[in-house]
Amino acid sequence: MRRKNNAIYIDLENIPSGLDLKMLFEELTLKHNDSPEEENIFVIKMACGNSKSIKKLEKQLAEYNFTIRDTPSITTNFKNRADLIISLEALETIIINTPVIDRYVFITSDSDFTVIMEALRKYGKEVYLVTKEMVSDKPIFNNCCDEILIIESFMPKPKSEDVKESAGPKTKREEKSDPAHTRKMDRMVEDLMKKVVESFDPDTWQLVSYVGVKFHQMDKSRMIERSSYRSLGNLLSKLEADKFIQRKLNEKGHPEIRKAQ
Repeated sequence: MRRKNNAIYIDLENIPSGLDLKMLFEELTLKHNDSPEEENIFVIKMACGNSKSIKKLEKQLAEYNFTIRDTPSITTNFKNRADLIISLEALETIIINTPVIDRYVFITSDSDFTVIMEALRKYGKEVYLVTKEMVSDKPIFNNCCDEILIIESFMPKPKSEDVKESAGPKTKREEKSDPAHTRKMDRMVEDLMKKVVESFDPDTWQLVSYVGVKFHQMDKSRMIERSSYRSLGNLLSKLEADKFIQRKLNEKGHPEIRKAQ
């Protein structure tokens, strides 16, 4: 079994206190491998922030044996050096190169980290970003990492909220906000897939698996999972029904698509 060494860095002051590290580690451990033979090992785990931000995740950080750096404010507007410290620590791993790190995971919503993320990719490293949904579609984030995970996906709802939801219907505000957000995601993934299809030769059939790879390269924050489609197959079925694409099975029985003629 091939080891994949991971380094994970948490910017404590730019993440919500409800982050569940167990859920995040399970996601990174069980998924996102190139093959079933890969085993994810977290060889570097570091968290930076001031004493107040450390406190909100201190127990979880201790359970996962994180190295914790207290970064007190150095200016009157509460600016500290967490981004610089983490960036230098990550860069140092390239210089020392022992152990060799295959994937870097940054948990933050601070765009200052895009500098080190871009630098690591120049060295051929895989870079993941775990960030808030509201900033996940920023071009600066999408252009400097290989995968974007949404922090809210790793924040379980409080039990009190579950009880409220099961006890009665949603409020008018909830009924209006959720469908609107889903429709927005639907439009975005539809437009994205159309761009992917239009980038191919219109007379050439493309394997659906290849189309999926190209789509994922553009949908790094996995908007499709937050849309009503949920999967690539459902999205393609919609575009086929709209007569935007054609589908068929090739001589080997593999599904292919092309833009409708």
